[in-house]
Order: sequence, then C-alpha cells, then structure tokens
Amino acid sequence: MLDRTNTKHLCAETDEFIWQGLTQTERRLIDLYRRLSADEQIHIRRLSEVLAVHPEELEDC
Repeated sequence: MLDRTNTKHLCAETDEFIWQGLTQTERRLIDLYRRLSADEQIHIRRLSEVLAVHPEELEDC
C-alpha cells in the first residue's frame, strides 16, 4: 500500500516546480478550473477544443 505521507510530499515538490513557471493568471485559471464540477470541466474542455481548431481545418468539413 502507498504511504500517503511520502506521496503528498513528492507531489508537493512536483507542484511547486511546475507552478514556478506559470504566471499569476495561469495559476488563477487552473485554480478556478479545479473548483468546477466534473461536468463543468468536461464542458470547458469541449469548448477549448472548439476554440483551438484552426480555420483551415473547418474548411475541410
């Protein structure tokens, strides 16, 4: 079985390293995203996928 104390410690170190390269706005967006329900997160992912599509790809449809 996993030792939760060690797992949390390792994750905290990883999170700190990853968070250092992010701007305050990016951190805030991530925090707000994590507060959303699972259904709301799915909707946000779908919306971001639609917004990320290049116009050239839409012409092929």
